[in-house]
Amino acid sequence: MTDTGLPLFFLYLQDFAGALLMIALSLGALFYARRLTRLEPQCVLWTYLLWLSVALAAFSISRSIGHVLRFILIWSGRQEVWTRLAPFSGGMNSLIFAAAAALTFYYHAMHAIISRVRTDAEALRNANENLLAAHEALHLLNHTLEERVEARSRELLLSEQKFRHLFEGSKDMIFFCDANGRISDINAAGVELLGATDKKEIVGRRLADFFAAPELWQRYCAALSNHGHVKDFEVDIRRADGTIRSIMLTASAILDENGTVQGCEGIGKDLTHFKQVTNQLILSEKMASVGHLAAGVAHEINTPLGIILGYCQLLTEDLADHKEALPILKIMEKQTKSCKRIVADLLKFSRHTAEEHRAPTDVNQCVREVVSIMDHTLEMDNITLSLFLDENLPPVVLDAEKFRQVLVNLITNAQHAINKDGLIAIWSKRRGGDTVEIIVADNGTGIAPEIINKIFDPFFTTKGVGKGTGMGLAVSFGIVKDHGGDLQVYSPPCDPQCREAGMRTAFHILLPAAAPEG
Repeated sequence: MTDTGLPLFFLYLQDFAGALLMIALSLGALFYARRLTRLEPQCVLWTYLLWLSVALAAFSISRSIGHVLRFILIWSGRQEVWTRLAPFSGGMNSLIFAAAAALTFYYHAMHAIISRVRTDAEALRNANENLLAAHEALHLLNHTLEERVEARSRELLLSEQKFRHLFEGSKDMIFFCDANGRISDINAAGVELLGATDKKEIVGRRLADFFAAPELWQRYCAALSNHGHVKDFEVDIRRADGTIRSIMLTASAILDENGTVQGCEGIGKDLTHFKQVTNQLILSEKMASVGHLAAGVAHEINTPLGIILGYCQLLTEDLADHKEALPILKIMEKQTKSCKRIVADLLKFSRHTAEEHRAPTDVNQCVREVVSIMDHTLEMDNITLSLFLDENLPPVVLDAEKFRQVLVNLITNAQHAINKDGLIAIWSKRRGGDTVEIIVADNGTGIAPEIINKIFDPFFTTKGVGKGTGMGLAVSFGIVKDHGGDLQVYSPPCDPQCREAGMRTAFHILLPAAAPEG
């Protein structure tokens, strides 16, 4: 009890019990901090809490022991001992309390470090998860890579085979050129079209070398450079053997990443046969129209010519002793007969041969008969006529007399083209299964390209005045057409045998073979 009379026992008891409780709680905190540190030794927060718990436990023990020791010494009557120890106990408490307080100042820095570590750990975990996912994908890819490569290789091989089949199997010319216009690759059809026998003869040559007209090459390059492509560009090419072919080019420029032309790739379609057929159709229509017109004109002119000729002959008889009039009448009679001959040719040109005059005929026999008649005339001009006849030809239903007239016209035309010292050759062969072909060729002057489409026109002739009426080929064309055939001309020839023999012009007579009996 104090001097005021108030009891202090309960206050001392509470202070004593509080000191013990503080020791117990601080040791408990130290125990749990120690367990956390053992569970996660690498955790900085648990290490910090452990040291803080150690400081708090030391402070609690120091302070509590001081209080408990003070009570014990006072109760035991040793007040002077406590008086000597009290300064040391207070100093120790202050020192340990300062240490604990100093540790608390590091809490914010420690919290920042922990947050930074947590952020880095989160990033590291995400990176690890991404790495694991990439590893799984790489592992899967590694397992399926061989299969994918094999499948891709099969696709590429199939694509290359398709392209190669299209490239080699196309009947049109497919070619590739470099930036200098030199052919870098070409298919078999292109090699044949350009008149070569091997691709090596074509690869490396400039495409311009095959253009018959240099100005067309300039137009082709300009269109390719300006538009990047060329479509349906018609051009005449000169083959290795000198013959001319008409082709239609469609090409596209090959560009690099800067848009610079590095070459071109294209397709060339042979239009030669198409143009020949078109010209033949145009000529047939023209000849049919001229034939109808000629028939009408011939009938109208024939009557007055007959009257004129009759009167000329009467006057000639009446004025037989008239020396001045008789030469004039002879000239009139001659010119009138010439006119009647021209009219007769017109009638032949337009007349359709009756069926009863036709019969299965051996064309080789007709050729030999005509040659036997004309051979002497040809020898006089030192012209050699050679025959190359196929003896296994089927017969042809035709009017033999008119067919011989066609042969005479063609041989005479060849003789005039040679003039003197030359060669005429006649071939007969079977074309396909149902066509007989007769070729009459010569090594004369040839036919200029600008007039070759006009030679079958009536009255068209390149001979001098008085040397021809221009009706021979027209009449021959009409006779062949009337027999269901065709008459074609090539200069230079397209037949290899004609070219090897040195021929410069060839007429092809195409006639349908007679159907077998039964």
